[in-house]
Amino acid sequence: MIEVTVWVGATLAAVPLAQSLRRRLGSRLAGWEAEIAFWSAAAYGVLPLYGAWISGAVIGRDCGLTGFTPAAWLRGIAICALLLGALGFGLRSPALRRLAGTWFSPGGSWLVLFDEPRWALYRGAGSAFFPSALAAQLIGLTLGALEWLIRGGRPARVSDPAVALGLIRLAGSALLFALTHNLWLIVITQAAALALIRRSTGTTMPG
Repeated sequence: MIEVTVWVGATLAAVPLAQSLRRRLGSRLAGWEAEIAFWSAAAYGVLPLYGAWISGAVIGRDCGLTGFTPAAWLRGIAICALLLGALGFGLRSPALRRLAGTWFSPGGSWLVLFDEPRWALYRGAGSAFFPSALAAQLIGLTLGALEWLIRGGRPARVSDPAVALGLIRLAGSALLFALTHNLWLIVITQAAALALIRRSTGTTMPG
């Protein structure tokens, strides 16, 4: 439990550290913004989960990395396909398309997919402390929301879709995990959902 606490604490502490470095080195990094955004998102998204997993701080099954039977794969694929179908049907509504465009433009980026491994770490951390799947999910949601606050989330304006986007995606990720328990399917489904929204709204996503 000490190991997973250290991994989670270091992951959360990395947010203000990265923000401070960006402010100090901003002028020196001009022209490299896209490369820095990609590699920093990739490292911050993947390395904490990978490090915690290979060190034994979290169990792959609890994070949605391992332990899938063929039946679980098929069930998860069917669930994700149904959800994507419902999203595609819903996006036929002009009102929903406008709302989706608000959520994902102009800040929408494929780089948000790197949030998923980190959120899986938070869920795995919850499982390390509580055997209950529901309790682990709640811990994962709490840690994800704490990260959102550290990043500069503004609870007073959470009704603003652009401000609430991180929490909306976090809740969607938690729902997908509860239904599939499969990180790989969550990432694929999120990517497909972003592609559907991009196509239906005409939004160009950087990154």
